[in-house]
Amino acid sequence: MGSPVSVFGVAMVRDEVDIIGPVVAHMLGQVDHVIVADNLSVDGTFDVLESFGSQITLVADTDPAYRQSEKMTHLAGVAQSMGADWVVPFDADEWIYSPHHDTITECLTILDRYSIVESELYNHLPTAVDPDDPNPIKSMGWRFRKPGQLPKVACRTDERLTIHMGNHGADYGRFKGRTARQILVTRHFPYRSPEQFVRKAVQGAEALRRTDLPESAGAHWRQYADLHAAGGDEALYEVFHTWFWSDDPANNPDLIFDPAP
Repeated sequence: MGSPVSVFGVAMVRDEVDIIGPVVAHMLGQVDHVIVADNLSVDGTFDVLESFGSQITLVADTDPAYRQSEKMTHLAGVAQSMGADWVVPFDADEWIYSPHHDTITECLTILDRYSIVESELYNHLPTAVDPDDPNPIKSMGWRFRKPGQLPKVACRTDERLTIHMGNHGADYGRFKGRTARQILVTRHFPYRSPEQFVRKAVQGAEALRRTDLPESAGAHWRQYADLHAAGGDEALYEVFHTWFWSDDPANNPDLIFDPAP
C-alpha cells in the first residue's frame, strides 16, 4: 500500500446543465477536490457549478477557442499548486470510477511506480425504453459492449506534464513514465437528445475554427457542422437517430444493459 496521496478532478465544461450536477457530485465522492473551468456557458451550467460553493474551485474560462490540451494542462498545474499528487481529467458527460476500490483516490494511492493510468471508455446512448428520469446517468442504462478506441487518462502531477487533446493521453516530455491499465473505467454519455447533439456539434466546430489545430482534430464535429450548414437541424437529427439512438436495444447485439455504478 502506498502513502496517502491527494487526487484532484479537473474539467472544462460548456453548456452541460442536464448532466454536470450529477457528474460533479460523483467526482466529489471519488477524489479530494474538483476544479472546473466553465467556458462561457449560457444554459445554467455555471449556476449549477456555483451551487457547489466551496466544495469545488470554479474558474471562468472566457476564451471561446477549443484549446483543450492547453487548458487542461493549465488546470493540472493549478491542482499541483494546491497540493494535488494526481489529477483526473474529466468531461461533464463522463462518470469515472474504479471497479476494484471504493474511490479513485484509494485506487491511485497504491500506484507508487506509475505516472499515468489509462481507463477504458464505454459509450452509453439513449433508447426508446429509457425511464423518464432527468438524470442521464440514471436513465441511459444501455451502452456499447466494446470500449471506444481511445482511452482516457489520469496523471501524476509534474511540471513537465502535458495532457493531450480529448484527455486521451499525456506525457512528461522526455520522461515517459509507466502506464497502468484496467484499474479505472469511464462511462461516457456524450449524446443525450437530438437537440443536445446539434448544439454540441455546432458549438464544438465553431470552437475548433477559432484554433490553428489541423482539420483532423475534431473531424467529426467539423463534419457534423458542415451537414448542419447544408441541411439544418433535421440533417443532424437523422445522424443522431442513425448512430446514437436505439429503438430496440435488447435486440441489438452491439448493446448491453449495464447502468453506470
